[in-house]
Formats: sequence, structure tokens, C-alpha cells
Amino acid sequence: MCGVTAIWTRETSWRQGHVLPHEAIQALGLIHPEAPEATCVVVASHDCDLANDNLHVEPDVEVIIGCHPNRVNGNYFWAKAPRTLHLEVLHNGVPGTIELTATVKRLVPKIKLAQFPPNTAYSLSGKSLSILRSWLAIRYNRGAFPDPFVRRLSQCKVDKGLARLIEPLGQYLSAVYFDVDGGKELDRTDGSAYELKIVLVYAPGDNPEKTADEVEALEGSIADMFAARHFDSATSTWNGIALRSCMSVSEDDLTVSSARLLTQWRLEYMTLKADDEQPGMPT
Repeated sequence: MCGVTAIWTRETSWRQGHVLPHEAIQALGLIHPEAPEATCVVVASHDCDLANDNLHVEPDVEVIIGCHPNRVNGNYFWAKAPRTLHLEVLHNGVPGTIELTATVKRLVPKIKLAQFPPNTAYSLSGKSLSILRSWLAIRYNRGAFPDPFVRRLSQCKVDKGLARLIEPLGQYLSAVYFDVDGGKELDRTDGSAYELKIVLVYAPGDNPEKTADEVEALEGSIADMFAARHFDSATSTWNGIALRSCMSVSEDDLTVSSARLLTQWRLEYMTLKADDEQPGMPT
């Protein structure tokens, strides 16, 4: 349809989470440079912005140039990492995964996209669409931890160790919450240890008992890692960070009031460490 005169109306069929057809990707120059044959471009703009036909106010549609990854990574599911998302989709009725990178957004004029219909071979479930929306939002709204606390995690490579432990169960773990010093901003410049509690939140899935057992085993592995890197058995003291508890809870049992007292750990080092290999386009 490229070259056909089209207009953008409030009745547009485009919605957030829709995938562009191959013809639109080619015509608009949205090919993924590292995986051109696996390119998958997803609409990021909100439905209300898409419905706005005043092109002086809302002239463009924001899209993300993604791809189908060669390998899925559990740490990128459930919007746990703010830079990279692995999103479950159906492609021609077959389950698949799209990899999206937050820094690879583009603006497409509505008048140009109006020439094309959405790619109906793709569909997102309500859960996947909700995850996409949460991931888009956390780029600009996510909890921060004290810099010294983050440095202590990094110095002992606990952040990377935590990511490695979580990755095999990443598709079940919907969130990892940290409670640092009970939410109080305490001065730890004297070298005293931060008090840390970790809560692993998981989706029960089709086999809740098996999932619970695997996440419970993960609790122990995390506790062992913190002890190995931050606990001095000779003096029976914690150095830098004191892990007071690591527990897991099903999404079905986590109350909103409890979640509000915690801050989600989103594996920030994945997006901030320059020496870590990151998926997505070069900048």
C-alpha cells in the first residue's frame, strides 16, 4: 500500500502492542541492523494517543524496533530489567518471544503508518500487553537505591551473581523486591552494613507446587551467595550488606499494602554497566 494516499482517523485500527507488517517495516526504514531477518516492530504509543486525529497535536506514532531473539533470557521477562524486555507473543498461533530495547524507539508519522494495517499474524495476550505497559512506564518511574548500597553489591559481584541465579527461573519470577534498612535513609558512611530483606514474587503457573519448590530452592542459593560474599564467619559479622531474610511469595498471596513497602530490584546493572554486553542497536 506504500504510496497510497491515506488519512488518520479516530477509527484507526492501530493499537498499543500491535506489530507492523513487513511492508511497513521496509517502507519506513525500520529494519533491525543486527537481526534484519528477525525484525519485529511494535507500537509503543498509548491507545488514546493513537486515537487522536489532530495531527498538529499528536502527529506521530512511537514504535520500538525489536527482533525475535536467538535465545530467551529469564531476566528479561516480566519487565525485571528496564532496558530490555522479552515479551511473550503468539505468531501465527505459535508461542514466540519478541525482544524490545527501551533505547531503540522511533517516531513514525501517522499519515505514513495510515497506509498500512497491523500485522494480524501477531497477537498479545492481556498479560503480555500489561507487561509491555509496565515496562514502558518503569523507564521513567522506578525506585532508586542508595549509591553506596549499589556499589557494595557490585564490588562483590553480588548483582551479577543474583542475576545468574534468577535467570533459570526468570519466566516464573515476576518481581524481585528489596527492603533496604526498612525503607529508612540511614547514613552508612561509617561502613556499617545495610540491612537487606529480599522477597521473590512468582506466578504459580500450571504446576504451583513445583514452582514453589523451585523458588524455595532459589531462596537458599541466594542466601548462600550473600553469606559467601558478605559474611565473615571468623567474627560472625556481616560486611557491607547483611542479608536478614530471603523469602518467596506467590502473586496470589502478595497484598498491595505489602508490595508498597518494598522497592523492586530491576537488575539495573544490566542497563548501566558499560562492560556488560547488551542486546539492541548500537548507539
